[in-house]
Amino acid sequence: MSAMILVVEDEDDVREELVEMLELRRFDVCGADSVASGMEQVRAASGPLILLTDLRLREGSGLDLIRQITADPALRSKVVRLILMTGHIDLTDQVNLDIQKQDLPILFKPIDSELLLSLLAQDAVT
Repeated sequence: MSAMILVVEDEDDVREELVEMLELRRFDVCGADSVASGMEQVRAASGPLILLTDLRLREGSGLDLIRQITADPALRSKVVRLILMTGHIDLTDQVNLDIQKQDLPILFKPIDSELLLSLLAQDAVT
């Protein structure tokens, strides 16, 4: 069973564009607009998930979401891959350290769809 991709992005047009691009490539994909709705989707998921989350969200961050998931063994076992995206290149040292510590791939907006697809393809073969 292939993993569903959960796109967590608070900018509606960016989220919808990513969801549509992935659907056109036959991925099973859903979207969420906040840390809270992202967590709801992870909890409700019946199969494996790939999380593609924006770093800066309105009421938190993608790192907050990732920390909540990795802190809960039941949720952590559902999420087979974590990918961050951001439109900001001015990341603080602390954020960069968190990203490196968790060995998270990070994509810069506008998202290079070929780069994203190559990351997703790595999961297809594992």
